[in-house]
Amino acid sequence: MLILAGILTVIYAFVNAFGAWMVIRRKPWIGWLFMLASAILVSAASAFLAPNTFALTWLSLGLITASLTSLLNAHFVMGKITPRNHLIRLAVALVIFILAFFGLG
Repeated sequence: MLILAGILTVIYAFVNAFGAWMVIRRKPWIGWLFMLASAILVSAASAFLAPNTFALTWLSLGLITASLTSLLNAHFVMGKITPRNHLIRLAVALVIFILAFFGLG
């Protein structure tokens, strides 16, 4: 389960890096928040290789940062928040966290 959580975390980080690329010219601060979330998620995925006590903390921090940045992006850049999209994003984040939690267990 931990390998799956690591792979999904890296994919989630890639999605955030793509979001940063898409928005960096419009709202640079949102782009930097996306990159921060991506960096934290990659750090969390690498922490799964040698499980330590901070791996879940890094993962939860990265997932929360990514979700909040997505919400800010929808509000400030897109101008419209679609709750369904953010609930799906939170559900994916929750699945990744649960897989990591039981994998590190």
